[in-house]
Amino acid sequence: MKITRAEKIWLAAVLFFFVLYNLPGIPGYHDARGLVIHALLTVLPLWVSIYAGLFKIFRQYRLKK
Repeated sequence: MKITRAEKIWLAAVLFFFVLYNLPGIPGYHDARGLVIHALLTVLPLWVSIYAGLFKIFRQYRLKK
């Protein structure tokens, strides 16, 4: 099975936001400011990229009835 361009972009986006999620120097979750930074930079974009990618990929590979 060949990997499509959409799948490559989706994988790159997920990996990019996962790396941002683990950046050193950003305060931990116990700090309210660190929680907001993590949420805005990583968690929300990561969720959006995962679900948007799933929607796009599963639309390409429809299941047969």
